Amino acid sequence: MGLFSLGKKHGRSVALIDIGSASVGGAYAQYKDGEQPVIYYTARVAVEPRGGESITDSMLRSLSFLDRLMVEEGAPALRRETGSGHVEEVIVSVAAPWQETVITTTRIEEKHPFTFTHHHLELAGKGAPVGKDKVRSGRTVIASILNGYETSNPFGKRATRADLIVLTSTIDKAALRLITSALRRTFHTSAVTVTAFAPVSYTVFRDLYPHQKDFIVLDVSGTGSDIAFVKRGLLADTHAIPYGLHDLSQALRKAGQRAHLGAEDIIDPAANSSFAKEAESIREVWLESLREAFAAFSKNQALPRNVFLLADQDSREYLKRLLEGSNLGTLWLSDEPLTVLALTPANLALYVKTRGLGEGDLFLAVLALFAARRDHRDLPEAS
Repeated sequence: MGLFSLGKKHGRSVALIDIGSASVGGAYAQYKDGEQPVIYYTARVAVEPRGGESITDSMLRSLSFLDRLMVEEGAPALRRETGSGHVEEVIVSVAAPWQETVITTTRIEEKHPFTFTHHHLELAGKGAPVGKDKVRSGRTVIASILNGYETSNPFGKRATRADLIVLTSTIDKAALRLITSALRRTFHTSAVTVTAFAPVSYTVFRDLYPHQKDFIVLDVSGTGSDIAFVKRGLLADTHAIPYGLHDLSQALRKAGQRAHLGAEDIIDPAANSSFAKEAESIREVWLESLREAFAAFSKNQALPRNVFLLADQDSREYLKRLLEGSNLGTLWLSDEPLTVLALTPANLALYVKTRGLGEGDLFLAVLALFAARRDHRDLPEAS
């Protein structure tokens, strides 16, 4: 059964919500058996904190405005295209700083062979307790390895050792309550599913690039950058750094003001040597934080050389050049440059269709594919 075999005979409509520290986005998508998801409406609202306002309050204010757009513009657009403006589920992806993801491995080992059952799966599912201000938003067994061999269905099989790789996401409890209550009011449904960057990116890119077993997904958003390391087709580790595109652009803008530069001079740092020097220092702070995350991973495993870069349209090519021109390649003990693919909506156009008021939005397209992939394993042939 293919990736897009989600939905009923006449189609199943879903609201997709992408919450980040730089912007919040929303889409209406429909799924039909054996067909690619179709996005009929998209909207994105910037998160711009006002004086004294916390990033959470700013995000919720932007989410409220997005909700109105989804009701006043999106629902009529969905109704025109499909005959109904109602959705059966809301799937929301929440990024840092509200969401955290960790990967752990639970080992079950006995002297004599045992039969793997749901009881063993439950042992991995318990996990460590979370803080009082956090709540689990997802816990998934990424891989089950019996006697050193990965198996997609371990139940009923015998082994002396089972390693279960588990991905656990936690979210700020107060933020989750406010987000879900707002979405339930807007879409008149209690079916709100919350997920995070790591499971979404891993699930989608593993299937989009099935022959690429080792890669890094780098999501550079407003106040942070999320990193997922995939080795041998398995999600090996995740990392978040508290420095993102918003910090980078704000620091560069302030440096330009101190150097008394206009917008055209900031685009061309060579116009002012003092600004050029400070801008280089700012960029190095971000690159150094990436270097530390990459170096931490490389202590245990070889680093993948391929990087899938997720960033908004205005910054993706700049960040791509920044990564390619950096000295991060020395971590691989090689002079070969990194292979950086700055993804655009066009990269997903074969798998996600847009019609009506739907526009190309990379993050919402990825979320649409994740929603299709939750219950099925394989990508269909692109049409």
